[in-house]
This record gives sequence, C-alpha cells and structure tokens, in this order.
Amino acid sequence: MLERLILSWGQMDVPDNATVRCLIVENDDTALSEQIVLKHKLLANGLALDYVLETELGIPFGRNRAAKEAIAAGHDLLAFVDDDEYVAQDWLVRLLDGYRNSHAVLLGAPLRCAPAQDGLTSMQRLMHRNIKQRYDQKEARAAKLASLNETPRVTVVTNNWLAETRLFDKDGIWFDENMRFTGGTDSKLCAEVKAAGFKVGWVADAHVYEIIPEDRLSFGYQFARARDQSNTHFARRIERQPFARYSVILRVPIKLIEITVLTIALPLTKGRTLLKIARSSGWLVGRIGASFGRQSSLYRTTTGS
Repeated sequence: MLERLILSWGQMDVPDNATVRCLIVENDDTALSEQIVLKHKLLANGLALDYVLETELGIPFGRNRAAKEAIAAGHDLLAFVDDDEYVAQDWLVRLLDGYRNSHAVLLGAPLRCAPAQDGLTSMQRLMHRNIKQRYDQKEARAAKLASLNETPRVTVVTNNWLAETRLFDKDGIWFDENMRFTGGTDSKLCAEVKAAGFKVGWVADAHVYEIIPEDRLSFGYQFARARDQSNTHFARRIERQPFARYSVILRVPIKLIEITVLTIALPLTKGRTLLKIARSSGWLVGRIGASFGRQSSLYRTTTGS
C-alpha cells in the first residue's frame, strides 16, 4: 500500500508558487520500508522523496517527527495522508488553493473508499460496500456543515490534513505523546486548535482514497476499531467532566435497542446495516470500558501491508 501512495505522489499536479517535499516517516524500531522509498527518490513529477525512521513507537511520535522535519527544513505548511491511502491527481493543488482562500491554520478534506480489491469473499464485499456508504455519508455531511473557515461538528483528522507548522513550534500545540497507542491524538489536536481561537477549515474537493485490506473487512475488526475510538473519545470527556462516566448508564438500554433493531433489519436491508451493528456494539463497549478506566490500544498493532 505504501508504494501505491508514493506512486500517486509522483502523478499529482504540483501547485504553483510552492516548494514541495514528500516525506515518509516510518514509526518502527527497524527500517522496514526504506528500500521501497529508495526506489523512488525522484518522483515522476520531479518531486524529491525523503525518508526518516522514528524509533519511538506510537503514532503521535511519528506525527510529531514529521512536524519537526518540516520545521527544520523551513516549511510553512505540513500536509498528512496515511500510508494506506493514495491521493487524487489534483489533491495538493486543491488543498493548497483551499488554504490560500481561507483564514484557517488547520484544514481537513474528504476521505473516500478506494475500489474493492479482487478476490474478496461475499462477506468482505458486503463490508466494503458498508464502509463506502459510511464514507460517502460522512463526506456529504462535512460538505453540508463545514466551509473553508468553519468546521462545526466536523473533526479534522490526519487522513487528509493540512496545517501551518507554526502551530507546533510557535503555539506549542503538538500531538499528545501520552496517548502513545490509543489513537485520537489528531482529533485532540483539532480540538486544541479550535480552543486556542484559531480558524479550522474544510476543503471539500481535495480527495484521498483509502485502500481497505482484507483483514479490515471483518465484523470483528470494525467492532474493535469502533470500540477503541469510542473509548478514547469518552476517556477524554471524562477527564474534563468526571461525572460524564455515569451517563453511559442511561445510554446502555437505548443502544441495545438500536443494535437489536439494526440486527432485525439486516436481511431487509440486504446487509446495509452490518457495519452499523459492528460500530454501535463497539461504541457501547468502548464507552463502558472508559467508564471503568480501560484504555484503548488501537495502534499497538498494525494491519495491512
């Protein structure tokens, strides 16, 4: 998947009046991906591709390393995509145009689901259709609610993300390294940027595409992902409002009814509620776990290749 991302960088249009550097930050104790990067030191569109190894394990360490590299190189802006994605040809041009036409210092953009891979089982194809439907709904919701200068009820995360580097070195807003494996450091950073009074925007036409590998197309994986995301989100809320932990008591019967209805509807919807069942169940278990002090370990292990 990493090579697919690198190739898409080489095919993308380069914005005018911008110096662009592509960087792979590998977060591991050994350099497993360096040889892939070395094959593409100069991309087809003339951009240089660099590589660094961040051996302090945990996704916020990798993200902060990218920020430190951008700052050290004198760059004003930092863009993120994940290694299981690839970018549209006009992605960077549209993302930068959005920034230049806004007052925002942090901007997000849509994540789309890449076409399904060949050789999937019928259950995997069904889950892929469910995920695509969810991504399409999220994109439509963000397009309706957000603008270049406002993102009410929309969280900007690093799967498609652009920020001024001054947020890090001048304003001291970094990805929280205490959340080493929990996930959610990008949504926390977004909340901190908003709380500091900065504009956060949305670029509706700068698209990236996520490749969903087979091992993520299971009910169990989607349940666990929703559980850990819910756990991290609710744990942050409990830190701010300790009595919030008791609110889950009221939500349990409501959520159980919802899960039951979704399960009954499964054959009637031809499987379109499958992902909702997995995510609603994970949401509930994650909330209950956070109420009892359980901490997510979403990024302790990785999937895909």
